[in-house]
Amino acid sequence: MAKADMAKKQRPLTVDIPRPGDEQPVWSRVGVIALVGFVVGIAWPRLAGVRIGPSVPGDNKEKATAVATAAPPASAAPASAAPEAKPSEPAAKDAQQVVVGPGRITRCSDKKGKRVEDCGELQFDPVALPRLKELAKCPAALGLDGKLPIGFELNFGKKEVQVVKGRKATVPASAVSGILQCAAREFSNVSLEDVPHKYHRYSLVYTATFYPPGAQIEPDAKAGEGKDEQEQAAGTTTSETAVSGLAAVSWDTALVRGEPKEGKVVMRLVRGTRVKLVGRQNDWYKIELRGKTGWVYRGAIGL
Repeated sequence: MAKADMAKKQRPLTVDIPRPGDEQPVWSRVGVIALVGFVVGIAWPRLAGVRIGPSVPGDNKEKATAVATAAPPASAAPASAAPEAKPSEPAAKDAQQVVVGPGRITRCSDKKGKRVEDCGELQFDPVALPRLKELAKCPAALGLDGKLPIGFELNFGKKEVQVVKGRKATVPASAVSGILQCAAREFSNVSLEDVPHKYHRYSLVYTATFYPPGAQIEPDAKAGEGKDEQEQAAGTTTSETAVSGLAAVSWDTALVRGEPKEGKVVMRLVRGTRVKLVGRQNDWYKIELRGKTGWVYRGAIGL
């Protein structure tokens, strides 16, 4: 035992010095390790849809756009059903136009059929004027230039409105029949229950002045009829008096109605809104704002 230990101690010391080529790494092993790292760290998360870092700005937007393109909502309208572009304001001047002034009462009678000389007032303008202005859309009025008196026979006993031809028309005779038919359709559902009246029957006439597309409207066109026609009037179709000027809303909120006092509210104006005054009926003023008209109480505009 002692001899063996001595033999080990006496064994000569050997030193191995590696050659330069032996210190280089085994590139095959390095390649395998790199490939495994790429698969585990980069390729697998992408294939699995796992995001391991913050989103790049704009990624979410592009993704949302892609999803919306791939699956549009069920309520989306097809491209062919897209709404047509609205015409610009100047285009409205290229349409057929019609100007209608206040009407006049030519005669009236009581329940016994006796004629009354002074018919007074009958507030039929709020009923008639909006419907007569719709005649600009009548096919027979396209390109028309001239005046057409349109008569009405109101029978409050039967609650009937009949459209008749007026006299002294300056439009072609071929267009008159078509326009009267359009007018009859406009007044077919008119109710006379809300029209205050004193007598049983009234005969009225309104003068509609037609202007073709692009024509210049005469400044006095709103007068509606001539002097000779005014002299034949037995009454008026409105108690409105013409006024002019500007005013500003003095209340926090001013209600603008379609008719004085109890008419339907058509606009709400805030304090300071400037309006144009075009008419008056007792304590109510008719105003105009951005092409719309209505009635407002005088106190709401500081008058």
